[in-house]
Amino acid sequence: MTTVLVGGGPDTTRSSTCLQPFVDACLERGVARVGLLLAGAADNARMFAPDYTNLLPALAGRIDVVPLADGVPDVARFEALVVGGGPTPAYHSALRPVYPEIRAMAAVGCPYLGFSAGAMIAGDRALVGGHRVDGVDVCPVGWSEGLDEVSLDEGIGLVPGVVEVHAAQAGTVGRAVAIVLQRGAEVVVALDEDTAVRPRGQQWDVLGTGRAWRVSADDRGRAVVDPVRAGGVIPVPAPDHTRY
Repeated sequence: MTTVLVGGGPDTTRSSTCLQPFVDACLERGVARVGLLLAGAADNARMFAPDYTNLLPALAGRIDVVPLADGVPDVARFEALVVGGGPTPAYHSALRPVYPEIRAMAAVGCPYLGFSAGAMIAGDRALVGGHRVDGVDVCPVGWSEGLDEVSLDEGIGLVPGVVEVHAAQAGTVGRAVAIVLQRGAEVVVALDEDTAVRPRGQQWDVLGTGRAWRVSADDRGRAVVDPVRAGGVIPVPAPDHTRY
């Protein structure tokens, strides 16, 4: 499968290398229909859809916009999925009923592209939001998604661990560190804007112009932060499919 996770929204994704693996996979597979899943009602989805479609000109005419406020989406009618950015709790709530279906689609090769919120829900654990751990701030409140305590929940399970976004720009690396220290995940990968990862087995390619911050715990329980520049590779644990 080809999964590409982007650390920001379409407005901050300037490097075509962030998206190229997804586009290449769609073209190689002869994908006819791509579902663009966007939070909100139809008018809201139509307003924001060009921000995404303009980044994917090679797939012009193949993308159908799916407003998630219309109910549980019929993802099975698509051969590739793009999950947008915005309110992570809304994406998590709307797509949770079809997480097993998305996992099954990915297992047989369905390409997946997640921007911001779409990346945050892709891990074994979804990072839904929050800015405090035990009442102590770990990232700016403006990136809390309206939640107080950091909230992790079931994720789609396309990749192991937890994915964080807007890392350098929003100061969310602190939240990634807090999650590891609280044993919410063995590994958190925090992505800068205009930066993406393309997981390939137990190593992920870093794409774009920024960094992917790999946060893990050492054998003494301390958080270790390893920033990897675009062009580099980060090691991650094997996914645990036994949980599904």
